[in-house]
Amino acid sequence: MDIFEAIKTTRAMRRLDPDKPVSDADVLTIVEAATKAPSGGNRQAVRWLVVRDADKRRQLGDIYAACWDIYSSQPGPLTSSAPPESDAQARVRSSAAYLGAHMGEAPVIILPCSRKGIGESSVFPGVQNLCLAARALGLGTTLTTIHRLREPEVRAVLDVPEDVETWAMIPVGHPLGRWGEARRRPVAEVTYWDAWKQPPPP
Repeated sequence: MDIFEAIKTTRAMRRLDPDKPVSDADVLTIVEAATKAPSGGNRQAVRWLVVRDADKRRQLGDIYAACWDIYSSQPGPLTSSAPPESDAQARVRSSAAYLGAHMGEAPVIILPCSRKGIGESSVFPGVQNLCLAARALGLGTTLTTIHRLREPEVRAVLDVPEDVETWAMIPVGHPLGRWGEARRRPVAEVTYWDAWKQPPPP
């Protein structure tokens, strides 16, 4: 797949087929892609915790659902207490709520982890590589972090030491939705040239 097509069409896939398995080979392929991302000082400090065990996925799903309940009860862009929303925002909220109820059904859940003190700049480039590689294989992913509201419980399920951060929880599976470009503002609206609010060349 062309890299620019992968970038343009890698979108949050929160509805995944729980009955269609993901091969170990594909999991290792996308994790290998994640390891190719840059990291501070080339320390390669991120560890990729792959969860395939059905009971552990169920437990993570229960924790994630509880975190979603907390998150979705607060006023914000994805909650029902926010100002009136557009159709696009309503679709995102519905999709996020679906994941809140079904995270534990994803065939694979991957958590990027590192010792405390390792910055996000060494973690999230790898996450993006993982998501792009998954897209190239026809696998859906989405980046979520709300499990951190109850991170000690996540650590307990997976025997993660207390001095290790679990930066994200990434479900992986065959998407039930369609690939396509997510709507984004035109680049001219979000790009400044040489000074704040100076527009780019036409």
